[in-house]
Amino acid sequence: MKVKAIIALSLLIGTFFFSSCGSYKTTRDAILKIEKGMSKREITNLLGNPDFRRFDHEYEQWEFIKVDPLYGTRTVILVDFLDDRVTNMDSFNGDNAPQTPVPPVAVYPPNEIEYDRPLPPHNNHVRPGRVISNNDFQQLYNRVKSKPFKDDQLELLSIGVGNRYFSCQQCIRLMSIYTFDDDKLKVLDIVAPRIADRENYEDIVDSLDFLSSQDKVRKMFAGSRR
Repeated sequence: MKVKAIIALSLLIGTFFFSSCGSYKTTRDAILKIEKGMSKREITNLLGNPDFRRFDHEYEQWEFIKVDPLYGTRTVILVDFLDDRVTNMDSFNGDNAPQTPVPPVAVYPPNEIEYDRPLPPHNNHVRPGRVISNNDFQQLYNRVKSKPFKDDQLELLSIGVGNRYFSCQQCIRLMSIYTFDDDKLKVLDIVAPRIADRENYEDIVDSLDFLSSQDKVRKMFAGSRR
């Protein structure tokens, strides 16, 4: 009877161990399936509920910690969301990172939080709404600039612009991420429809190097005056 109990216990332990190993392998496979644009529900289906959650005005981050039952090593998975869609994912060995390498999230008292109200399309008689706050702009700028590839940067910028309004100076700063006029004009194509102070477009013109690029901007803002 005692031998049977030992055998049963061994089988139970073995089943639990191999089940845990299988679960960890499933996690590694799930990481490879994560793609930009996925919804929160799709991420939950792949990785389960997050161990930690962070958010600020616009961005949200989920942190998952997965432990290898065989070696005890930890894998940390960070998933960033904007408008409830995945914009970025990172995974790394958690044993070599005593502190999670993510930018600090600003905390604001409730009465200081600014909410963007829906704004109607503007015409020549209605001025656009208030431009994005300096803090929110800086976060968007940092996010875009941190991307290693230009296509990813422009894609994130397109998502981040959303229904927000920008000043010409903010647009110029986003354009300054790039060196060449062609790339700067790609940024302008994204931001131009959301520029509030269009009468100051000459500042954008002055930020470009070539006359051909400057002419394109003048045509883009034709009808706008200081």
